[in-house]
Amino acid sequence: MKHIPGKMNTKTDILSRKDQVNTKEDNKDVQLLKDKLWQQRMTAEIMMIQRRMITEESDRLKEIKRNTTRKKEVVQALEKEDGLT
Repeated sequence: MKHIPGKMNTKTDILSRKDQVNTKEDNKDVQLLKDKLWQQRMTAEIMMIQRRMITEESDRLKEIKRNTTRKKEVVQALEKEDGLT
């Protein structure tokens, strides 16, 4: 490492003086991502959650259908879902 005086090394000198900058008004009322982008992101996440829930529900129903010992109410519900009744 070699010492370079601050006035000659301006990039480093600027960083060392960051406390002298007034940042209270920095980024005031600045919105980086527009509302439409947030809405698209949330819609995409909701759709992913719904797909996951449908898959999980489908997996549970398959497991129930594979089970050979069923109560009468379960059999009726499964038949109704399959359109058999």
